[in-house]
Amino acid sequence: MNKLDLVLTDLLIFPTKEYPNPEKYEERVTVKAIVENGEGKIAFVTNPVHGFYILPGGGAESDNLIEEVKRECDEEINWEVAEVAEVASIEEFRNRNAKHYMTYCYSAKPTKELPSDTRTDDEKENGLEVVWLEKNEAIKKLLSQTESLKRGEVEFYNTGFNILRDCMFLQKYLDN
Repeated sequence: MNKLDLVLTDLLIFPTKEYPNPEKYEERVTVKAIVENGEGKIAFVTNPVHGFYILPGGGAESDNLIEEVKRECDEEINWEVAEVAEVASIEEFRNRNAKHYMTYCYSAKPTKELPSDTRTDDEKENGLEVVWLEKNEAIKKLLSQTESLKRGEVEFYNTGFNILRDCMFLQKYLDN
C-alpha cells in the first residue's frame, strides 16, 4: 500500500495545544473507505455532535483489512461494497490518547443497500448519518474543514485527526 509521507501528530493537528509524549503508545489499526457510487458521489458520515464530514471507517477487529472495510461500510453507510482496492496509508501518533495508529484507506463500490439499520448503538445515539457528495463538492468540503482545523476551530480531538487524514486520502484517490 502506498504510504503517504506525512506522519500525523498532535502538534500538526493542534499546534497551539501541548500534549506530552507518552511513555508507551497503544497500537491501533484502523480502516477508512472511499465509497463512490455509480453517479460519481462519495459516501461520508456526519453527526449533529460535531457536524463534520468524514469517511466511513473505524477500528479493525481482525487482520483482514478488506473484510474490515466491508464491515465498516455495512455498519456506517448501510451498503455492501465490492471492488475494494488500496488507496494509501497514514501513520498517526496521538499523544493525548497515547495511541499509535496505522490507518489504511481503501476505495470501494457500493453493490447493495442493506434492508435494515446496521449502525451501532453509539452511532444511533449520536445521530450518525450518511451523506453522498459529488467529488468536487466532497473535496471542497474536506478542504474547508481542514482550514477550520488550521484556524483552531475544531474542538474534538479525534475528529481533528480524521479531518486532515481523510482530506489527504481523498486527494490521493482523486489524483489517481
